[in-house]
Amino acid sequence: MPYLQESLPSRLLLLIGLCCASAVCRAEPFEVFLQRHCVRCHGPETQEGDLRIDRLSREFNAGVDTHQWAEALEKVNSGEMPPKEEPQPTQDEIATFVANLDARLQDGRASRMAARPAVAHYRLSRKEYQNTVYDLLGVRYDPTEPGQLNEDTLWHGFERIGSQLSLSPSHIDRYYRAADIVLSRAFPAAQPEPRHVRKTAAELRYGGGKNQQEALDRFGIQRPLRYLLFPGRVQSALSPHWFGKTGAEHSGLYKVRLQASGIRPPGGQPAHLSIGKQTSEETVDAIVEFDVTAPEDHPQVYEFEVFLEMPVNLHFCVVATDVVDRRAGAAFRNALASRGGHIFTHSSETLLLNPNAPQMFDDQGNGIFSTVILDWIQWEGPLVSEAEQSRRNGVIPPDDATPEMVAEHLGRFAERAWRRPVMKDELENYLQSYHEQREAGESPAEAFRVAMHGVLTSRNLIYLVEGDPAAREYLTDWELASRLSYFLFSSMPDDPLFAATKAGNLDGEGLESEVDRMLTDRRVDRFIDDFSRQWLQLHRVGMFPPDKTLYPDYDDWLEASMRAEPVEYFREVFTKNLPLDELLDSDWTMGNVRLCDFYGLPEPSTSGFQRVSLNPDDHRGGLLTMGAVLGLTSDGTRHRPVHRGVWLSEVILNRTPPPPPANVDPIEPVPPEGTKVTIRQRIDAHAKNPSCAACHRNLDPLGLAFDHYDAIGQWRTRERVPTGMGEDPLVDASGVMPDGRPFSDAVEFKRLLIEDRDKVARAFIEHLCTYALRRVLTVDDQDDLKLIEEEAKRRGYRVKDIVRAVALSQLMRKR
Repeated sequence: MPYLQESLPSRLLLLIGLCCASAVCRAEPFEVFLQRHCVRCHGPETQEGDLRIDRLSREFNAGVDTHQWAEALEKVNSGEMPPKEEPQPTQDEIATFVANLDARLQDGRASRMAARPAVAHYRLSRKEYQNTVYDLLGVRYDPTEPGQLNEDTLWHGFERIGSQLSLSPSHIDRYYRAADIVLSRAFPAAQPEPRHVRKTAAELRYGGGKNQQEALDRFGIQRPLRYLLFPGRVQSALSPHWFGKTGAEHSGLYKVRLQASGIRPPGGQPAHLSIGKQTSEETVDAIVEFDVTAPEDHPQVYEFEVFLEMPVNLHFCVVATDVVDRRAGAAFRNALASRGGHIFTHSSETLLLNPNAPQMFDDQGNGIFSTVILDWIQWEGPLVSEAEQSRRNGVIPPDDATPEMVAEHLGRFAERAWRRPVMKDELENYLQSYHEQREAGESPAEAFRVAMHGVLTSRNLIYLVEGDPAAREYLTDWELASRLSYFLFSSMPDDPLFAATKAGNLDGEGLESEVDRMLTDRRVDRFIDDFSRQWLQLHRVGMFPPDKTLYPDYDDWLEASMRAEPVEYFREVFTKNLPLDELLDSDWTMGNVRLCDFYGLPEPSTSGFQRVSLNPDDHRGGLLTMGAVLGLTSDGTRHRPVHRGVWLSEVILNRTPPPPPANVDPIEPVPPEGTKVTIRQRIDAHAKNPSCAACHRNLDPLGLAFDHYDAIGQWRTRERVPTGMGEDPLVDASGVMPDGRPFSDAVEFKRLLIEDRDKVARAFIEHLCTYALRRVLTVDDQDDLKLIEEEAKRRGYRVKDIVRAVALSQLMRKR
């Protein structure tokens, strides 16, 4: 009968409803409400947002259109629908409709719960695989290297959604290759001895410096030769031949130490040094980067640990917008870089050594460019820490082990790798491989490596397997332990969590104790890094590089700093358990020297990110006015208010707008003979298209509130319009929220969002649960989400407490 009803005209449907049996009569107010208040805009004649209410399935048990029905319920219940210009239902009509629709959704949810599939598989992301093999065997492996694991498919920024992470034949080949690499590094045929290489400035810059030292001796200069690293050209930092013959077996952790100081021009940027693989004549893909703020007379020793896939060539790159080639060109750079040309020991000595040399300093000794002065650099590695080695000790049985001992060793390894108890029959094939290798003449250790290779390439490691052939609603303790661990550690359970699970302590106080421990463990930094990066869609930062002619102050260092700022900010909020409101607005931020220079804030006294106080005149505070957020929604030439509105709707409110209608005309630039107008004014004209008006009504205010910020997040009062006649127009960042509340600028807009903290908190919880459960939430999750929300609200919506509430929720225990 419901399908028949859907195919009939609305008037005939109403007539049938008046005459049908009592069950259908009870549904009459539901359909009448839809006819009176919904079908006009979402029916045969008009389909705003590509939605036709009359065609949505009434078979709620099937769950086909539950998402659309749940959205309709939310909009009606909040008063957002019907629109203000349409006839309004009475409060009684709204209450009846909401109760009726909610009951239908709940009945459908209960019916579908019993039909859930018995087994779910969630493939590990590349990052999770990397962390897992490290925590399992202490092996550093980079899955992003060319030829390694395939890039993860993203869903709204999240890289761990199970339905997106398929497993193709190319994936399988790469997992086999990855297992080979991991085992060869964990159990090498011969452990390479760590090597130590030190290069002085004379060796790096002057080929030993014999001739240059003779020149210094003639002048009577006692200072040692030093190496000028300047913007606009990369210079060698590591060549693999320094270590002799190197290959993949020498890949691993290396310690780099260098002594350096910086030259900063008056009013310019401090020197920023990057070390990485060369990507162009002027840039590198940095693996280490830092500010060099030590003065020339008091150089500082900097020390870092980096993972290197050997053999590799690395280069220095000084990042600054005051690059040399803008002043003097290639001849100038070549003269500075040539081995026999420019000799340098100290800024006060340069003219004495060579009056015709390129000038790096003015007549008062001030630097003309942001420059790094390098005294020496040393590399040591590959290094294996005691903690890393301890994870490998005892894994391989002794050469004289009995078959029973071999099986016991493999069982222990598989239990940790697969994150659960392992039955003997599950290991039969792997043990068979071991015995076949032994019969073929392989050593016990090599044969056991073959068995371990099978364990590492099993679906039980690559996937999180939740469920078993007997359908059940809740996870086992072992499944829960893995879900918690990959939520908070982005990796396998650690030893205390394994022990608690074995002891049956993952319930009640025992579960709370484990979650509280994990929230203070250093590995929770992985959650901070991964969740904030994915939730805020920071992979889009730099996707459209800003036009250098329009934004000359934008450089790689600024982009890297922008990408890091939201993560470091979230780390501070999480670590100090600050209220969720702080994510929206605050009187502080996390900044480094480059960001503070960009924002016009007082610079930190040391390198790295620090907490920086803000004043109202700084026009910052919270995530929404950070350069990364404002820049990732731009196209490299101009800001895009609609895209900013879409980002805010998705990320802050967890409401994904429908895609724009097909063949909609783009927003055209102002013609040369036209009057300069803002993008806002052009959007207003564009939004008059009936197909566009509904979405723009809800999205535009969210983005226009930040029109005082340009494409890279700089504050301005006038919008730069490159074409047209007249002066650049004043920015208008005012607007009206979808519910009718007005605001004049971003400050007032953020206050309105804070007034809606319940909605923002609900959205944040939904994002956390999506990340934790590795799937898109459904209407079936609403009751559990409401319980998490109530607990979070009771604790004042503090961010760590919200994460804790998610980890302890019933939703985390459900399959």
